[in-house]
Amino acid sequence: MNNHQLFLSHIHEEKELAVLIKTAIEEEFSGFVEVFVSSDGTSIPAGSNFLKRIEDGLVNCIGALYLISPISVKRNWINFELGAVWIRNAISIRNEGAEIPALPFCHSNMTPAMLPQPIGNLNAITANQASQLEFAFRSIQTAVGGKGSLRTDFDALAHQVVLFEREYTLGSTVVDLFKSIGGDMEKLVQHCGSQPTGIKRTTLELGFIPTELVKKIQGYQNNELEGKIELTTKNPGMSFGTQGAVNGAEASVVIDIQLVVEFKELLLNV
Repeated sequence: MNNHQLFLSHIHEEKELAVLIKTAIEEEFSGFVEVFVSSDGTSIPAGSNFLKRIEDGLVNCIGALYLISPISVKRNWINFELGAVWIRNAISIRNEGAEIPALPFCHSNMTPAMLPQPIGNLNAITANQASQLEFAFRSIQTAVGGKGSLRTDFDALAHQVVLFEREYTLGSTVVDLFKSIGGDMEKLVQHCGSQPTGIKRTTLELGFIPTELVKKIQGYQNNELEGKIELTTKNPGMSFGTQGAVNGAEASVVIDIQLVVEFKELLLNV
């Protein structure tokens, strides 16, 4: 086994980012650092005892990286694996041994300032910022006893992280949009899934919606869902209901059918 093994902790949904970071590290420290990623297809060969391999990785690593998003921070495995390295580090330092660094890589709308305790006590980085990626790589370099200049193009690596984040966070954006709009999600998914080839868009009539919702949908239209939805409003005015007078307008939204098909499992759980 490579004596300089890093343990990269992640949830299954973030496998692509884990492999991206693993590849970048192993290319930077070629032949000197090995990154353990449970879902990469090589760190845990087929037929191996999964839990035993995880245990070995946690026991033998000289440092650990944690991919932390608003989703993963709530998962038991991340916290379990973080705790294991945390205790190893405390014991090592108490015995005057080497420090075993634990580095959270915040991504997909998670920032170091948002980290809950005790993770917030660690020296976390924001993974889509080149300067902070370089800081993390230099921390790894120190942990393995290396020195000298780094070869990685951190601007390019940060850009790859941004591309992952855009795709990864799209699902939660789509769910929030349709939760706000309301309606029967099962019928919507069935309708979009049954459209003939060539039909790429469908229109949802929303009726009268409040101004706040109009602005929210417009925000998505101009940012995260640009080119995928198109809101139309007419007859702006005031509606009177059980909650009193509400400003708004009649609205309809044209949506990309593929948006619904791609995230149907998430939508059906709304």
